[in-house]
Amino acid sequence: MKKIGVPLVLFLSVFVLSFGIATGFSFQPKWYLDYFNPLAQSIRQGRFDIVNPPVTYDLVQYGGKWYAPWGMLPALFLIPVQLIKGRFVPPLYLTLFFASADVVVFYFLLRRIKQEFLPYLSESSLWLALFLFAFGTTHIYVGTLGSVWHVDQMVSNFFGTLGIYSVFKKKRTQWSYFFSVLCFGVVLMGRATIVLLVSIPALLYSWDFFLSAMVLWKQKVRAIRNGIAIFGIPLGIFTGIFFLYNWLRFGNPLEYGYRFITEAPNLSSLRERYGIMSLSHVATNIRYMFFELPTLYWSHGLRLNFDLKGSSIFYLTPPFLAIFLAKFWRRVRGRLIIDPYILSLWVAAIITMIPSLLLYSTGWMQFGYRYSLDITAILVLLLLFGLEGKINALYIVGVVFSVIVYQMGIIALR
Repeated sequence: MKKIGVPLVLFLSVFVLSFGIATGFSFQPKWYLDYFNPLAQSIRQGRFDIVNPPVTYDLVQYGGKWYAPWGMLPALFLIPVQLIKGRFVPPLYLTLFFASADVVVFYFLLRRIKQEFLPYLSESSLWLALFLFAFGTTHIYVGTLGSVWHVDQMVSNFFGTLGIYSVFKKKRTQWSYFFSVLCFGVVLMGRATIVLLVSIPALLYSWDFFLSAMVLWKQKVRAIRNGIAIFGIPLGIFTGIFFLYNWLRFGNPLEYGYRFITEAPNLSSLRERYGIMSLSHVATNIRYMFFELPTLYWSHGLRLNFDLKGSSIFYLTPPFLAIFLAKFWRRVRGRLIIDPYILSLWVAAIITMIPSLLLYSTGWMQFGYRYSLDITAILVLLLLFGLEGKINALYIVGVVFSVIVYQMGIIALR
């Protein structure tokens, strides 16, 4: 009963609390910029364009029709809801559902981390880390909004966390790898950048079968054959869906629509001048992700002043600074020992953020740096490895600060 009861209570608690935060505790969902309900309706009719949209911001006009530049994943989940309810439903509910489910999956992941990797991680420290993940990172910002950008991110992020959970353990089977890759493949129908988290199972698989001195040549040959199926089948299927979706909309499998997007003039000029993805955008994105500092001031109470283009993840979540203590190597009697688990987290975090750092938009308008949601679960794991599971008073203060400052930012944007 406990195995079911704790996750269920956790899910409901996060859902209700997030619902309250999202609505100012009125529990009356607002209608945000929503393209996924119309897209779901169009898919039911066998088409992929959005018919007669009342607003066209961030939509793509091509061939006299309007299309959403995002994947169709959130719309697929809205189809059965529309069939049951017989109408559109506020997409905020979709965000809240997947945000709450994401926290539950991360809870199970933390349980495994405590059991297999960090025996010094106490029960209270585990719950504190979960509290930080749910309410002291960009997870709470994205998870309490129902706009098209945030719905897409949160639905996709759930599959990213599930993919990590499926493979990040010491006893892995072929099915562990397959299900992990399958989860990362699914996000090609949503926020496609999260597919790069597949570097975690890829590195662990390589470590198990190719980099270990204990593996015989025959085992390596078998591992190559199995690896083609494990990675090739799910990624091949969803890559095919990704290209087919583009081709059906734009007549080109490589066209995702951003060349024709309707957006703010300042973003349009950046895209036209430097391109959708360019090294020219990296410095700006690094600045807003790591170095842009909000300021606290007093005016009829404590206020927060921040840039809508983004704010430092280390300022808003100071415990993230502990990730730099997470080393994937150590020396034992003069020998260099590599920890494949910590290494896989670092590699995945860096690789997954590369497309976002190359992108012409920082995620404006926003509080924090919402693209970092792609790797938020990884960052929390890295900080725990950096602290070796031993929590101190400074860390606790940092968690409390993170939760408070995110609430201030959410209220400021309400």
